[in-house]
Amino acid sequence: MAKCKPLCALKKDDVKSMMKKLIKIVSKPTFICEKCARVANDEDYLCHGIALKTKKEKK
Repeated sequence: MAKCKPLCALKKDDVKSMMKKLIKIVSKPTFICEKCARVANDEDYLCHGIALKTKKEKK
C-alpha cells in the first residue's frame, strides 16, 4: 500500500476523498497510536504507533 500521511494529520476533505483506502488501513488493526488512539494495520499510518498485543501475548 502506498504511503500516506498519518491518520491524525488528515483533514475532513482528505477523509472523504480517501475513504476506500482508509477502510483498508483501519481494517484488522495491529497498531494503535499512543497519542491520538487511532488504529491501523501498519505503524507508518500513525504518529506514535505501538503494536497491539495479540491474545497469545496477554497471558
